[in-house]
Amino acid sequence: MGDRSSHWDEDMKVAIGTGDGVFVTEHFGFATQFQIWDLGSGAPRLIETRRNLPACGAGPRADATALMDRSVETVSDCRAVVVARIGECALTRLTALGILAFEADEPVKVALREISAFLADQAGVPA
Repeated sequence: MGDRSSHWDEDMKVAIGTGDGVFVTEHFGFATQFQIWDLGSGAPRLIETRRNLPACGAGPRADATALMDRSVETVSDCRAVVVARIGECALTRLTALGILAFEADEPVKVALREISAFLADQAGVPA
């Protein structure tokens, strides 16, 4: 088993779009919250839950562009975002910041295990 401490970013945060804390349930544009997980120190650890004002469905007077920018800013310190669905607008903004986006329809714990393995592989860290 490899030692992640020498190759792994110690501040490896991942945002999970979940409404119930158990399953990945949120579409990025409709997400009211994101769980922020730390993957850089061994087992995934929940750091915080960040509230979000959804960009989609906010009503006719809402500035959807500004709301989408705010949603992206909410997760801008994360390496990746895992949501049930994500539109092209959000994907483009996240990609421009170097944030990976993944769609998943599974329990949060499974998504965390899969994203952790993917990021470790990308970083060249042995599993």
